[in-house]
Amino acid sequence: MAARKAPLLVVDADPEGGAGVMADPGDLVEDDVLRLVLMCCHPALGPEVASALALRLVVGVSTADIARLFLVPEPTMAARITRGKKKIAAAGIPFTVPAADDLPSRLRVVAQTAYLAFTAGYAPGSGPDLLRADLAGEAVRLVRVTLAVRPDEAVLRALLALVLLQHSRRDARVGADGSLVLLPDQDRSRWHRGEVDEAVRVLAGLGPSADLLTESYRLQALIAAEHALAPAAADTRWDRICAAYDALARVSPSPMVRLAAAVAVAERDDPAAGLAALDGLDAELPGSHRLPAVRGELLARLGDDRAAIAALDEAIRLCGNEVERAHLIERRDGLASD
Repeated sequence: MAARKAPLLVVDADPEGGAGVMADPGDLVEDDVLRLVLMCCHPALGPEVASALALRLVVGVSTADIARLFLVPEPTMAARITRGKKKIAAAGIPFTVPAADDLPSRLRVVAQTAYLAFTAGYAPGSGPDLLRADLAGEAVRLVRVTLAVRPDEAVLRALLALVLLQHSRRDARVGADGSLVLLPDQDRSRWHRGEVDEAVRVLAGLGPSADLLTESYRLQALIAAEHALAPAAADTRWDRICAAYDALARVSPSPMVRLAAAVAVAERDDPAAGLAALDGLDAELPGSHRLPAVRGELLARLGDDRAAIAALDEAIRLCGNEVERAHLIERRDGLASD
């Protein structure tokens, strides 16, 4: 995508050829993908629009998956991207790499874009693949090259720790037949320990931050580190994970944080406590398959197979990822045959 689009971005600022070109001279940012993302992340667009444009035009994430990442309907996201394009054209926003002094103001949007791109690769909302390792890996690389430009940025270091910890499990998440392997069942010897060790070193150098975005990434990395450092699933410190989720809910409240926290509560306490923590989420996650999937699993653990099957049927209906849907169907059919 970068190779195809980069030449199109070098256009004359003056149709008569008198004003040169709007292109980065190359001494500030050498990486082509980062240059393109920085071009999209103009502060006049607003963070969400800029990230959506970069994800769609540079990274190549589908509009449907971008909508899932932002927890909005697909038509809403399509309209948002269209408005962003029109604003660029109408306002004459220069499509150029920012000067060195302007770079820090765009780094937060670049970080958010890389985070969302990683999520799109790590947990695709649609399609035949459980994991798009190439997309997730490109997001990790984008964080690295951005950090190379601004090595002292805490938000980038926290994000690097987070994505490395998550990416380290990629080979163990998919079975030999392409099926989903849940975290407790993964072969931990297949986790990339070099990436885990690097992330832990980065995380050790980060203390609590007053910056909400940095602290959000740091807390998510702490949660991922608890999983990565546990010798076995049974050794996971769910009390620490629950405490981190409580802090994350204060720093960056969202329905997905509440959903993940409910899973942690169920593991720390019991399925009934996890179910209680799901109360009120239906209105906030109306199109997500993950909420009914979690509810179905917790109901099954409580022995309410009938209600669990109904919840899993809802999750299957909403799920756009083929591998996840197959896993849900297998779980539902297993309950139905008991």
